Amino acid sequence: MFTEVALSASSTDSTIYVWDIRSGSTLFSFKQSMSPKAGLARVPRPGATLQTGAILTAQTDRAVLNVYGWQRDQILHKMTTPEKIITVTASHQGAYVAGATATGRVYLWHIATGHLLRVFEAHYRAITRLAFSDDDTTLLTASEDASVNVWVLANLLDTTQSDDQHDAMERPSPLYSWSDHTLPITDMHVGCGTMAGARVYTASQDHTVKLWDLATGKHLTTFLFPKPVSVVVVNPSESMLFAACEDKIYSVELYRRRQDKTYGTHTVESVGGMGKVESVGIKTVDPISSKIQASSEPSLGTVFSGHTGPITGLSLSFDDSLLVSSSEDGNCIVWDVASRQPLRKFESHKGHVTFVSCFLRPAELLTGASSQKITPMAWKPFKRAMVSQEEERRNGSEQIVMDTHMDLKQHQQLVEAGPLYSSLPTPTESIQKAKIMLKEMKV
Repeated sequence: MFTEVALSASSTDSTIYVWDIRSGSTLFSFKQSMSPKAGLARVPRPGATLQTGAILTAQTDRAVLNVYGWQRDQILHKMTTPEKIITVTASHQGAYVAGATATGRVYLWHIATGHLLRVFEAHYRAITRLAFSDDDTTLLTASEDASVNVWVLANLLDTTQSDDQHDAMERPSPLYSWSDHTLPITDMHVGCGTMAGARVYTASQDHTVKLWDLATGKHLTTFLFPKPVSVVVVNPSESMLFAACEDKIYSVELYRRRQDKTYGTHTVESVGGMGKVESVGIKTVDPISSKIQASSEPSLGTVFSGHTGPITGLSLSFDDSLLVSSSEDGNCIVWDVASRQPLRKFESHKGHVTFVSCFLRPAELLTGASSQKITPMAWKPFKRAMVSQEEERRNGSEQIVMDTHMDLKQHQQLVEAGPLYSSLPTPTESIQKAKIMLKEMKV
């Protein structure tokens, strides 16, 4: 039977712990790693998105990425990088790893071959978060320059336009660039679904969480909090949002029930929309009596209190019944979402906890797994320089990118009214033209 576990890491404690969120007992640990807040990523096993095949960590003191497997607690691979990576993420299909630096540069590697596929300047200041969309069609970058850029992955992987490495390092054009925040962005959450239906949540030091539509790039709603927001997470059904402000967690219902007095029925409608601002946990002053009043929306802003230091990470259980938080106070707390009460506290870390994530317990940690032969993920050392196409062909390792032309057509149809056509030529267009010409010659 599969159960859920939590993985927590620290920037000062060199041990990464894997523990049971139901009992709080430690199940496994990894040694020799100290990673920053966004410097740890769970790498899915290729072909099995829900299974975590490896752990990848960026180090706070050197330009190295550590790779850990479930077979032992020591480092499996040490990937030397051209620069020190401060945030890292992996694609949902377990094919690519993206790392970002304090200078705003992004590196994109292919896991199976270790090839450095793309290097580009994504922002002008440090990148705080990287995230792939659920279908891996886009890569999103958030930065201290208060902007979020959305990049089409197929465009980043397309190096056929030039074999010059300098040209491949030039900044590509983002699909969208969101710059509505006024202060550095601290966190980002990409909702479930394909590019045509996913929504993106961005948190900032400007006391807001903004909601975006990934299909159109439009700003939908702004949630205003009493203090700077450090972490944001949303449940898979996207009916509830959790945002951390210093040592408190606010939960926000994204749908509210309204009573129709005319027909005596209840309707459910989404909160916000059309760029509306929704206040969460902010007290207002009555202009007549000058008395402080609670927010006019009692359904917004219920609070989880229990940490004594700033909260650095949030993660939900598979069924959304439990919320796990990490903090600079060195503890992780498991909360019951319905009652907002702490159930247990994990106190094994000896320093600030910078990362926490809930996921299904790996097969290697199940009872009796030692007798099973579970094939570990295949890794190749990450290259520090890009490989030319000629070298890829010579080594027989040229990467074939899936044809996403039809996906882009469908996206264009959703965004713009009109026929489902595009000015981009398809890979089979020349074949279709030749086929038509042959038919005409026969006639």
